[in-house]
Amino acid sequence: MDHILSEINRCPPSRQARLARGERVNGSDGRLVQTAVIGGRNSGRAIILPTDADELTRWRRRHPAYTYWCGTQLGGCGNELSDRLYRDKVCHFAHRPHTSCHRTATGEASADHLFIKDDLAAWAGRNRLKGRTTSRDLGTGPGDAVDFRVGGARQHVRFQFSRLAHAEWQKARGRLAPESTTLDWVFGPGTVHPETMEELYDEHGYLLRFRFETHGAVRRIRLRTEDPRRSTDWVPLDACAMTPEGLRLPGVRPRRRAGTGPAAEAGARDSGAPVRRSREEQVLALKEALLSAARFRTRPTWEALARTAGSDLLGLSAPDRVALLLTVEQAGGGEGSPLLSALIRTGESDPPPYLGDVVAAVGCGVPATSAVLKRWCQREADRAFAVHGVPSRTAPPRLPLTADGQLAAQQSAEPTQHQTIVHVQGGPVRQSPARPKPESKGLAGVPLLRDTEIRHALRSARQRRGPRPRYAAALMARAEEALTRLPEPQRTELVAEMATTRRWLDSRPENPARKPRQSRRAKEAADAKKTAAAKQSARAKKTRQGKKAKNPLQGARPLPGVGDARPKTRPK
Repeated sequence: MDHILSEINRCPPSRQARLARGERVNGSDGRLVQTAVIGGRNSGRAIILPTDADELTRWRRRHPAYTYWCGTQLGGCGNELSDRLYRDKVCHFAHRPHTSCHRTATGEASADHLFIKDDLAAWAGRNRLKGRTTSRDLGTGPGDAVDFRVGGARQHVRFQFSRLAHAEWQKARGRLAPESTTLDWVFGPGTVHPETMEELYDEHGYLLRFRFETHGAVRRIRLRTEDPRRSTDWVPLDACAMTPEGLRLPGVRPRRRAGTGPAAEAGARDSGAPVRRSREEQVLALKEALLSAARFRTRPTWEALARTAGSDLLGLSAPDRVALLLTVEQAGGGEGSPLLSALIRTGESDPPPYLGDVVAAVGCGVPATSAVLKRWCQREADRAFAVHGVPSRTAPPRLPLTADGQLAAQQSAEPTQHQTIVHVQGGPVRQSPARPKPESKGLAGVPLLRDTEIRHALRSARQRRGPRPRYAAALMARAEEALTRLPEPQRTELVAEMATTRRWLDSRPENPARKPRQSRRAKEAADAKKTAAAKQSARAKKTRQGKKAKNPLQGARPLPGVGDARPKTRPK
């Protein structure tokens, strides 16, 4: 296998790099078969066919005995393929005549789950790890996920290729956690659900990502870590290490606490003796977990807090949770500081009912309905994000509650205009207040839309006539800011709309710079200049034509019958 990969790497990338970036090459529309396996229908040795005619010619000379197949591990039909060489378009694989194949993924990325198995096998050999890799079909194809297990240490790394719903991820994690001492989940582009991201941020402080880069006729994996504030650089697999705590990338320190995580929770269940801490330790751990959630601008569930602050919080009853949260708030930043308990939500993104008791106990009022509690907690969450987020910003005011538990009437959008009375001789004179400044415009002329309107504005920007990538890019910046303030499910809908817009922006060709718009006066001057030039051209043309030439026969007697066009009349 090593000598095959070394031969493959000799193939220059040429136009394959352009195809990897999604560009169209010689009319390629992405439906051509670009990947196959070498040797047989059940083979796992994948190849990307060179797209350039000269490169394919050199490849044929090096490997005249290779046969190519629409492999079953690619989700193909298992029939043999032929490599087609073209000078006027992209070279590609083709089925033999009268062959029926229902393979859906045929582009360069369709064989990534086979390329990663080769990378993991080589990496494990260099690091003397006794590991094994397995492809998983989760319902959409044989390459939905790839599992890498280190046998003796029972360590497990899953590379997720297909998108996974949050409930499905929780179910799969609960099934895999008892079988492993460490479990790391690495997500590909567009495969992680927003709620899954929040849960992993709460537990580890970061998220593991992977992508592939094309090198000749193969693709190599790259990994990095992401958190809400920054991301590390993409590094090859050789820069990573398998430690007793799991897969580790350079420059990243895990935030997993002792006594939490899948392995520790499984050990606690096996021992049957959960670790109990004092009330002071629970308060400090819970406060730190809530502050971390506010710093990352996330709203965790109580279960996510228990995974971060300690598993002994998971079994607390509602009254015990209220008492613990009240102690956390009393040890907070003083009067007027945001209520950290308002960050807690349920799986349906609603505040738990017992939060109403916490709000009443701290003296903020008694919410009358669940809708009032949800609106009040959303404002407190925004205040916590503003105060504890990085970077911090000015917090909005707290929503006051009336005596009957309703939200107080909102102040008018226009501030009250104060009048100044100047006493002069003859009576008081009222001075008009200064006119308020007009509302400023956003980035690149984008108006200050409400958070709930940005999703519809993104969709409208993609449907506008003409190239408008700058407007859409400015809207994307507005959407990034709105994500920290929107509740669920509006946040999830906006994230999906942003992903669609990002793909639309990536597919847009480079547009030439637009000509600056002329003012009305400049346009009128240009029109007048054009009219004057047209009149001058008409006069010059008339002058060149001159007067009508004189008749040289003027004054001469005409010949008989010439010039007399009147018909002759017969005599009666």
